[in-house]
Amino acid sequence: MQTARQVRNLPSLTGLRFAAMLPVFLVHVALEGVFSADSANWGFLNGLGTSGYVAVSSFFVLSGFVITWSFDQRDTLRGFYRRRLARVLPNHVVVFGIALVLMAAFRMAVGLPNALAQLLLVQAWIPDYSYLDFGNSVSWSLSVDVVFYGLFPAIILVARKIRPRHLWYWAGVAVLGVVLVSTVAMFLLPAEPVRPLGEISESQYWLIHFLPVSRLFECLLGVVMARIVQNGQWIGLRPLWAFALLLAAYAITFLVPYPYRLTSVTVAPLGLLIASLAVADVEGRRTLLSYRFLVRLGELSYAFYLLHNLVVRFGHLAFGGEEVDGETVGRTWSTPVALALIVAAFALSLGAAWLLHTFVEKPAVRRWSKAGPRPPAEPAVAPAGATAS
Repeated sequence: MQTARQVRNLPSLTGLRFAAMLPVFLVHVALEGVFSADSANWGFLNGLGTSGYVAVSSFFVLSGFVITWSFDQRDTLRGFYRRRLARVLPNHVVVFGIALVLMAAFRMAVGLPNALAQLLLVQAWIPDYSYLDFGNSVSWSLSVDVVFYGLFPAIILVARKIRPRHLWYWAGVAVLGVVLVSTVAMFLLPAEPVRPLGEISESQYWLIHFLPVSRLFECLLGVVMARIVQNGQWIGLRPLWAFALLLAAYAITFLVPYPYRLTSVTVAPLGLLIASLAVADVEGRRTLLSYRFLVRLGELSYAFYLLHNLVVRFGHLAFGGEEVDGETVGRTWSTPVALALIVAAFALSLGAAWLLHTFVEKPAVRRWSKAGPRPPAEPAVAPAGATAS
């Protein structure tokens, strides 16, 4: 059997990226309120529950896992940062420019401080929703990514020193960190003003959902789970059972206080699911997510993520709108027409993602991700199913 080090690509995790994108896309569509019947709009949004938050959480756990998995300790700091930024920044800058053009076309105010904060990816540090909702609002998550990338060389040095038999304890510490953030938000931050679409205040929501330091615990969980697999400490849980645990945890989210619904209850099962899928790939077992079609969609997921909300938001406004309480609100349609437009928005987002991935992301990675000469590799780590001493 191949060792974890020898298996560089994890197709199931690539497929998982796109599977996680679907609830994010649907939540942003639901927030547009495209159905004429209010009952349909609220039913759509309520039916999605907290699935969008689970999906976003999975992105951060995946980020920690995949970067740890692909990390080569022979790499230089300069090489590591160059490759990370080559994957993130070109797409971000291009889509940021597209967002500004669209805002100007629809006569929206473009504040210079807001624009600079988003361009520099520091908007998530600012507890002001005029910054977080500006332009291509989904790019707030890149604020977390760049912080994690900046700290990763130090994080991996520490993670590699953890004894294999202690790794599960540190996974628990990362999960407790996520829970601690929700607890601090619930008991130490003001409960007012409450957000329109959630039983949580704006400051509580910012701390749990946006603040990069808070989201680092999910990235750290991904790091530790990758080390668990690499060091042969996996417990043998199969993806189907891990997914069942995630579904059970998701059901529990409806029974706990709102601050704990966003990430706290589901983060541990997410870590287990991601690790179980990676082990399946290492052992050569096919999963539903490892089929080529889903893997290909997963390769487009970053570009799709950056573009989809612009397509949904400005595509909606392109059909016309009206002023409601000082905000432009798009048209609504009958259920069949609205469903057809949602499918069209998905297809347009996917097509735009292919263009961005093909003509911006891939050329940038080829241009700036080339590694220089490296010393000989270290011996491979233990197989995923082995028991480390």
